[in-house]
Amino acid sequence: MNILIVGAGAVGFNLAKQLSQEGHDISIVEINSALVRKINEKLDVFVMEGQGTSPKVLETCGIQDVEMVLAVTTSDEVNIVVCMLAKQYGVKHKIARIRNYEFTDRDFFSKNNGFCIDHMINPDLITVNSILKIIETPGATYVADFKDINVVLRGFNIPNDAPIVNKSLSDLKEIEATDSFLIVAIQRGDEMIIPNDSTVIAKDDTIFVIVAEAGIPYFLPMVTKRSAKVTKVIIYGATNIGLLIAKKFEKGTVDITLVEPDQELAEKAAAELTKASVLNGTATDIDLLKEASIETTSFFIAASSDEQSNLLAAMLAKKFGSKKTIVITDEPDFIAIFRSLGMDVVMNPRQIMVSSILQYVRRGKIPSIIKINESDAEAIEFVIEPGTKVEGKKLSNVKFPQGSILGAIIRNGTMDIPNENSIIQAGDRVIVFTLPTAIKKVQSFFTNK
Repeated sequence: MNILIVGAGAVGFNLAKQLSQEGHDISIVEINSALVRKINEKLDVFVMEGQGTSPKVLETCGIQDVEMVLAVTTSDEVNIVVCMLAKQYGVKHKIARIRNYEFTDRDFFSKNNGFCIDHMINPDLITVNSILKIIETPGATYVADFKDINVVLRGFNIPNDAPIVNKSLSDLKEIEATDSFLIVAIQRGDEMIIPNDSTVIAKDDTIFVIVAEAGIPYFLPMVTKRSAKVTKVIIYGATNIGLLIAKKFEKGTVDITLVEPDQELAEKAAAELTKASVLNGTATDIDLLKEASIETTSFFIAASSDEQSNLLAAMLAKKFGSKKTIVITDEPDFIAIFRSLGMDVVMNPRQIMVSSILQYVRRGKIPSIIKINESDAEAIEFVIEPGTKVEGKKLSNVKFPQGSILGAIIRNGTMDIPNENSIIQAGDRVIVFTLPTAIKKVQSFFTNK
């Protein structure tokens, strides 16, 4: 597919890298000369320095022959204009990064399509929804959902006292509830492991589980002995993400406190929020944390625009009593560092957005793709076509590529955990977890291309 990407920041760069590796023809427009040099040095794609709203620049990049435009600059206005121009050139698929919640939260704009955008993707809204799912799932450190099916992927860090510690996967298979979940990967330090029956789960492992939504309550007691009710949440930063989280929680009974250093932003937040308490100050102030009752806090969410302040505030919050911490960072390189410093959950909106966009790009027989943290491992959903290598065969007769595991078979809306006697049929949906070294081979097993 010919794809034009406008904007080569973290999102655009990672999309270009991923899609070019998959064999797509990629062109990029970027106004920042330093980013243009970076792409020329690291990627084998066509890149042009210029303004994405310039018809001349777009024509030089061959927009007349492009099948898809991904407008992912940091400006909503630029992304909207790019999509409007793309429509005039007959581009079939137009996806835009839009951070204005008023646009992405209303059906009016998508139904009337006045912006000529086929899919609006709001990284802040996606991040907020992920945070809410983490808070709703005791012990979870990673969440992702597959499109249109009641099957989810969840990550859990395993504490010392978890019932699952020191048990092998074959031990777990003796438990009746295991027909609703499968552990597809274990992150141990810097290594991502595809487990087998003899793999033993150790404390401090992060396990990734494919599970039917209805099976989550049966799985949770294996990874956490206690699931205390969430009663209080402190949010640091009246950013778009901070305010959205507060507004979502105001619909329930959780006690919410929002901390914002800037007085003007704090006053604006206080005017917008109806139930939450708003404190003007910095969350690195220990006295302010105590005033906010940090010792009774279930979750401290660091969502300010200051990376260093987020980390320090979260470390202090944890030291003075917060049960869990969630830190948001726009810098991919900080993710592993923040985790090594004891942060429970580290979220990168740009990384989440790349996965979301790839779900739209990989349409057809690959309806969903989920990238796992910073490891480049993927959970891929396939629709089985007639004539593929696995169609009609018993799994005991199929030798899957090393570094991959079949996690689930969905047939007629019901999820089954595969075993050696399972037979994959045309029309089935399957979810495969794969390390980056096996992605191409996995795709050859489950598609005809």
